[in-house]
Amino acid sequence: MSASAPAPHPLSPVRAAARELLDPTLLRDSLRVARADATAAAAVRVGLAAGLAITVPALAGHREAAAFAALGALTSLYGRHDTYRRRAAVLTLVGVLMTGSVAAFTVVAALGTPTAVTFLLMSLLAAASTALVLLLRTGAPGATIVVFCAGAGVAGAPALADVAPRTLAGAFGALLAWVVCMAGALVRPTAPARLAVRRAGAAVAHALASGDAGSRAAAEAALDAATAALADDASWRRTRPTALTLATDVATMRSLLRDSTGPAPGAALPARTTLRAQARAAAPGPGWRLATARVAAGGVAASAVSTLLGLGHASWAVMGSTAVLQGTTARHMAVRALQRAAGTAVGALGVAYPLLAADLGFWTTAAVVVACQVLTEVVVARHYGLAQVLIAPMALLMTALGAPADPASLATDRALDTAVGAGAGLLAVLLVHRYGRRRAAVRPWHRRRQRHPKAASTENRAD
Repeated sequence: MSASAPAPHPLSPVRAAARELLDPTLLRDSLRVARADATAAAAVRVGLAAGLAITVPALAGHREAAAFAALGALTSLYGRHDTYRRRAAVLTLVGVLMTGSVAAFTVVAALGTPTAVTFLLMSLLAAASTALVLLLRTGAPGATIVVFCAGAGVAGAPALADVAPRTLAGAFGALLAWVVCMAGALVRPTAPARLAVRRAGAAVAHALASGDAGSRAAAEAALDAATAALADDASWRRTRPTALTLATDVATMRSLLRDSTGPAPGAALPARTTLRAQARAAAPGPGWRLATARVAAGGVAASAVSTLLGLGHASWAVMGSTAVLQGTTARHMAVRALQRAAGTAVGALGVAYPLLAADLGFWTTAAVVVACQVLTEVVVARHYGLAQVLIAPMALLMTALGAPADPASLATDRALDTAVGAGAGLLAVLLVHRYGRRRAAVRPWHRRRQRHPKAASTENRAD
């Protein structure tokens, strides 16, 4: 009888993660600038939604609601390149989730819930939101903005009377974002699908030129994304003719990529996949469970450390750990941690603090917030750390719009809480792993020992 393979060492996943997290080339990767396309339209939508969300309540005499309306307008960050049918559903779902987070955590704070319980709930919200965005594949910014909304809910020592105004302001901002982001359907309803096909064409051209397996896999993924977008458009009468025409182009690109060695792929499009069907299809996969567990553990650790250090905004630590854990691999998460901690420190202390100390006034502050959001959308796909230099002042100035605070403590808390959150996120990457395979490997030995007690005692002596 051949000897069974030894079970993997229980620390091997930890050691593998540690090697990735401590790789000396991470610093070089954190400085690398990526290429990005189609950022201008998304930036305009985000800026327009934020500007309207701040301006309309202020002109109506409710400046105190402007910050929460602007928070709701961050719904516009989602579904940047989705087709309009999918974008409508994603924006609706995210808008409800964000507004509900503001309402729920305003209630939590108003009821005087203990700090530990509050941040445990916030960590659970971060984990649940992570599961949702992974199952639905909403993409960036993932669950981070939902945690931002929860943190805004507990800010400012609210009373129960604040629940309705905050919720209505957030819902108004989310509605504005929905209208702004869907307005393009009236002018160029096929634009997102056309963009997906152009990206697929560029990926196929690169794969054919390079010839490496990684480029070919990326091209296949781009073609799959284009096919999904066209299937979505084919379900809408207005965009169906263009979708069917572009489907032929995608089929031709698949033939070129596969070098015509296999059966020629047809131009027929699959049925449209709804968000519910997509979530059901993704549910059996293990990846989202591990990510959810890590976000929960990272959030608890981040809020605990922040509270023990006496920092003023532990919710920012939870948000920091959640943002770091949106990465796709341990190495990617380590790069995000470096970029987020360093970029936030520069943005909070070097940019936000002078602006907060200058006491710019309401309208100037609002203009800077909108400008930061627009610029963030332009650079975030190119360099995450540079985006943090803009996100930090945007977030702090939004906070100041809702409840003025000491500039020095606000900027310092942002930098320190973010660093704590980034560290907690990396700790979760290091320690939280799946051990199911090891248990499966060990279980047959236990069964054999139960069936053959004498053999089991011999094995024990040999050990």
